[in-house]
Amino acid sequence: MLLMFTVIGCTNNVDQEQSKQMKTAMSSNFKSFIDQAWNKKDMDSLRLVADEGYVRRLNGIEVAININELEANMNIFFMGFPDLEIRIDKSIIKDSLLFAKWTFKGTNTGVFGESPATGKSIVVHGFSELIFDTQGKIKKEDVYYNELELLQQLGYTLNPPIVE
Repeated sequence: MLLMFTVIGCTNNVDQEQSKQMKTAMSSNFKSFIDQAWNKKDMDSLRLVADEGYVRRLNGIEVAININELEANMNIFFMGFPDLEIRIDKSIIKDSLLFAKWTFKGTNTGVFGESPATGKSIVVHGFSELIFDTQGKIKKEDVYYNELELLQQLGYTLNPPIVE
């Protein structure tokens, strides 16, 4: 009976240590993803923290299905907001998931997608849910933010619908 408790106790300690190591890897890779890839525009760092089959969705729309497409998507933001800065306001890890509340700041001094520069500064708050693989690399990211708020800060307005 004592042997059974000892084996179970050792197994639980190993599981707890593996879980702790996984959370540390996830946290470290996420921090590098924000600090290095986004804020310092270091695209080489992506290969260290992201899975090759990385999938990214913005407000439910798939914008990248591998690291090359992720780089292209990030470059749209880098071109439009050369001074962009992302700050993590809060993050929580649960199993292989990381949830983050963030703030994006920048000045639109370059072409953003197909839109010309407006010279306007923006501050957008959002939320991301990231899934990590067994190595602690980012596998999937779902990003949610108020796109209308972003466009309004850039000076765009909505026109009322034409009703016949």
